[in-house]
Amino acid sequence: MLKKILISILSLIVLSIGGLFLYNNFKHKPVYGIIILDKDEKKVTDSINSQKKDIEKSIVVNGKWVENSKTLVLSTSDAQKITAFNGFQKVSGSKNNYTFSPIKQISKDEATLFSQEEAPLIKDEANKAFSSKVHEYVTLGESSAYVNSVFILPDNQYNEFTGSPISLGVLKVKSDASKALINYNNVEMNQLYDER
Repeated sequence: MLKKILISILSLIVLSIGGLFLYNNFKHKPVYGIIILDKDEKKVTDSINSQKKDIEKSIVVNGKWVENSKTLVLSTSDAQKITAFNGFQKVSGSKNNYTFSPIKQISKDEATLFSQEEAPLIKDEANKAFSSKVHEYVTLGESSAYVNSVFILPDNQYNEFTGSPISLGVLKVKSDASKALINYNNVEMNQLYDER
């Protein structure tokens, strides 16, 4: 009887360890992209500089932020830099089965809205309305938890938009980003994404 209990306990331990091993090797897929945002550009650059040895490549761009709608506004030229890192992800599928694919090109001449909800007009902090002719369900990274929408304006229209300054860092790290993300807790917003 004692022998059966001991064998049962050992079997449970072996099965548990085997299950964890299988989960870690097959279920957890490491990602290597991190996006950080803060209204203080120095915090973004300091975060990147302090982790330089663990970063394969990175960029920092400055944009404008509209707090009430959680909208990030970028110029076309800065948005193109983010596309080089696969930072914008087109969302397809349904609620329980989303798939993401990187956006490779952004219109240089048209205002573009990346958002789940289509909005005919985007208002800046001065209550001036801007229209968007291009709309796609695209997220910054793979989440809209911090940034509900991204509004991309041609370079000649970008300066007309009034918003609070915000800095955005897009990083490709050398190790699993889920383990490296803790090093970026000093900024307002941080998130993982699959940069492939």
